[in-house]
Order: sequence, then C-alpha cells, then structure tokens
Amino acid sequence: MIKCIAIDDQQSSIAGLQKYIEDTPNMRLIRSYTDPLTALRELKKIDEVDVIFMDIQMPQISGLELSKAVRSKTRKLIFTTSHQEYAFEAFEAEADAYLLKPYGYAKFALTLARLFGEELENGEEETYFLVKNKSEDHKAVMVRYTDIICFESFHNYIKIHTTEKIIIAYLSLKDVKEQLSIKKGFIQLHRGYIIAISHILHIDGTRITLSNHTNFTVGDIYYNDFKDFFADKLIISSRKK
Repeated sequence: MIKCIAIDDQQSSIAGLQKYIEDTPNMRLIRSYTDPLTALRELKKIDEVDVIFMDIQMPQISGLELSKAVRSKTRKLIFTTSHQEYAFEAFEAEADAYLLKPYGYAKFALTLARLFGEELENGEEETYFLVKNKSEDHKAVMVRYTDIICFESFHNYIKIHTTEKIIIAYLSLKDVKEQLSIKKGFIQLHRGYIIAISHILHIDGTRITLSNHTNFTVGDIYYNDFKDFFADKLIISSRKK
C-alpha cells in the first residue's frame, strides 16, 4: 500500500486529491493538513511515507521551505500548485514531480505511474466480503465482488443487488466506499447507487440500465464523472461519413 500525505491550505484541494487517491489502486491517504506548521510538527515524529503532496503557496511557511524540513520523511515529493513559475525552485527542492493546478485524474495517474510503476498494481486484491443480511435473520453471508450488480441506498440500509439475490445490510453507501474494495470496476453516478461497470446493459442519454433492469438517470453532481467515463469508454468510428 502506497501511503500518502497531503499538505494544502485549501480544503477543497485536499478533497480533490483525496478522491484521486481513492480512485487509484493500492494508494491510501493516511493524513492531511491545511496548516503547514502543524504538518511540520507532526511529520517530525512519523516514520517515512511513500509520497507527500504539497502546495507551494501557503501562509506562515511556504511549501518550498517546508519541503527542506520534511524531505527525509518521504520517498517521493510532489508539489501541487497553480503557479507555474515555481517549477525551477521545486526542482531545486528535490521534488519528484510538479502538478500544475487544476490537474485532472489522467495527469495525476500518469505522474504516479511514472514514479511508482508496478507498485500501484501489486496490492493484494480482495475478492469477497462478509455482511449480515437482514432478510436472513442477520446471518453473515459471503458476497463476491464479481457477483455484485449494484449497491442501492434503501432507507437506513443498502440493498446489494447480486446475480443471485438481493442482500439488505445495515450500511450506507459511504460505508461501502470507505470499507470495501470498490475502487476498480465500480462507479457512483447517482446519490442512491454505486454500480458495477461490467453490469451496465445500455446507456441512453444520461439514463443507465443495468443487467438486472435497474435503471436511473445520472445525478447532476455526478454528470462530469459520467461524461469522463462515457468519453473514455465509447468507441467511435474513424471512418468519415
């Protein structure tokens, strides 16, 4: 597992970075800081991590100054900034990469692949989990990821639609995202569903139908994720009409 730390005085930047890390196999954000002085104090006490993502322009102490104090605490140092003019200073600070804001997931993933290569894919992938099924007197049942069609929000529970049955568990979709291995092969495009990409039957506009004929319209806040997913997967003929 590649352990990451993020230091940025903008919480929105940390939130975006956290999502990218969550979407990348074998990576985990273990700590984040919006106060660089707090980061300086705490990083002195920890063991080495794999990568620190650090903003440059921060109050009280800049990322360039902070990096000199914590560079020995990380294998890789990546500066994240909206100011291109700091590229040379970042090189002098022994940074391994420089992400210019706003950067997309593709740029993030390419940078991490260059720095860590096969380490991103070498994590042991879980194939199943156990969950108590409300409709079976709360007996713990085994659920294989390959059998899941979707997770559906259902009052204070979730419905886990599988190829064989529906399991009702006292969980939330947030629990699913935080506790289960759904980074690869699953996507959330509606506040009430996390779906298995392999079980998409067809897409009509923004209407998605799954293999069990569950269907929904992509939620507004997920539209950009849907657009990126659709553009990445849709095959278009190169022949001119």
